[in-house]
Amino acid sequence: MTLQTQMVLRQALLEPGREWYGLEMVQATGLPSGTVYPIITRLEQCGWIASQWEDPAEHEAGGRPRRRYYQLTQDGIEAARLALAKAHQSRTAAPVPWGSLRPGTPGATKCR
Repeated sequence: MTLQTQMVLRQALLEPGREWYGLEMVQATGLPSGTVYPIITRLEQCGWIASQWEDPAEHEAGGRPRRRYYQLTQDGIEAARLALAKAHQSRTAAPVPWGSLRPGTPGATKCR
């Protein structure tokens, strides 16, 4: 899971029952829209996020483009929490000391 995906999930989990639109997520995370929208699309395809278009009368009354609202699904809330915990755990795992990986040992990479 990328850091950017983690940022989107963390933001959504601040208020898991709340609906939000893409530009809100862009502003909240500080990520570009070209990063946020593909993440939202992938999460929706996985069933972690559900979306719906706002009522046309709302955007007409506001004089703005129609918004698509997103919300974490119940499965998405649970999966996001587990995925973020796992990502945090892997970041905080003890690092491998540089000198412990010698060429030819398991886990060592070949550099040229």
